[in-house]
Amino acid sequence: MCYNINMKGFVNNIPICCMIALMVMALPQSDTQANPVPFAIPPVDHVYPDAKDPVAKSTPLSLLPTDPAGSELSEQGKNVQGVYLPMTRITTQPIRVSVRYIAKDVQSNAVILDMKDDRGRVTFTRSIPSATTPPHGYYSKMARLVQAFKENGIYVIGRIVCYKDNLFARTRPKTAMRDRRTDKIWFDQSGMPWLDPHSPEAHKYIVNIAREAQGIGVDEIQLDYVRFPVEPNARFARFPHRENKQTRYQAIATLLAKVDRAISIPLSIDVFGLTAFNKGDEDGLGQYLEHLAPHVDVISPMLYLANWPKPFWDKPDPSRTYGMVYRAVKRIRRRLGNGVHIRPLLQGFSYRAQNFGMSFLRNQINAAIAAGSSGYLFWNQGGRYQKLATVWRQLRSSEEHAILSVRQHIQPPTR
Repeated sequence: MCYNINMKGFVNNIPICCMIALMVMALPQSDTQANPVPFAIPPVDHVYPDAKDPVAKSTPLSLLPTDPAGSELSEQGKNVQGVYLPMTRITTQPIRVSVRYIAKDVQSNAVILDMKDDRGRVTFTRSIPSATTPPHGYYSKMARLVQAFKENGIYVIGRIVCYKDNLFARTRPKTAMRDRRTDKIWFDQSGMPWLDPHSPEAHKYIVNIAREAQGIGVDEIQLDYVRFPVEPNARFARFPHRENKQTRYQAIATLLAKVDRAISIPLSIDVFGLTAFNKGDEDGLGQYLEHLAPHVDVISPMLYLANWPKPFWDKPDPSRTYGMVYRAVKRIRRRLGNGVHIRPLLQGFSYRAQNFGMSFLRNQINAAIAAGSSGYLFWNQGGRYQKLATVWRQLRSSEEHAILSVRQHIQPPTR
């Protein structure tokens, strides 16, 4: 859906909460797929300043840990060039085919696998309380798949969709967000219930899944949908487990701290790309980066051109796409310092990407590397990466990519 908005006048005069309500038209199946909820950013013509950036200096860096969580990340984890492989593909082909596709055809060195999908299904086990019956555990070969990937040098990231959950919210309704109008379970406009991000029982459930995922050998846990809903209908949502006026970002940080303590492998989170330009938690997602960073090793901003206002994608402009990725990574780096790794999720699908092809993909990669990212990931809901595979083959043989890679390590980004 297109949003024909005069950004310069609109952003300057409309509160951000109203911007969210006006721009959000439909929730996606996944926070990391095409067209997640968009919200306000500065006008396109605004050149986001670097040295004079007020957002970058809005929160003291004393909030960050003295022993950075990022120290747990392996060298392989710091240099990820990964892709998402959907369960629809995994479950319809032998393990060897999935491994060959990622390792040989795409030539990726990392893969994202669903441990809990966007329908609320725990994919790989039925041993977790409240997830002991179908449709949970619908792929019993997950441990073997993880091991096969690792034997072929692939870094495995286990993705857990947190609060958007069609199953746990129904079987354990006390954990769900409630509708103020009816006091029944609240549903988003796609008909899905959400867990109350303040709920200790919901936290425990997510922690248990993370522990089990570590037990089958994944190298890293990635939390998605680790946020509050912000669609217009969310104004009717009530959070029954909120106590002592706990803020949204405190609720999210509490979950992250619990998961971080429960596992001994790196923890990463997916966040909206536009949080790079936010002051605090002004959009109400609960993704106040300075408060989340102490508990994670990697932050992955979702930097899809498709999700930004129309002026960014309406006319093809490689410099604008490059600048969007570069500035977002650079901004988060400056805000958080080097205590957490920034690994962006980039657009691997054609929606709103005019002239989608190898130059579009390569442009994003070069921007991420130049900005000092710790690797990068590509998202395609169907797992189709043929063009990306060609780009990677070209880049790996090019002097340009080698120079950019060396520059990343010799001159790491500073605040």
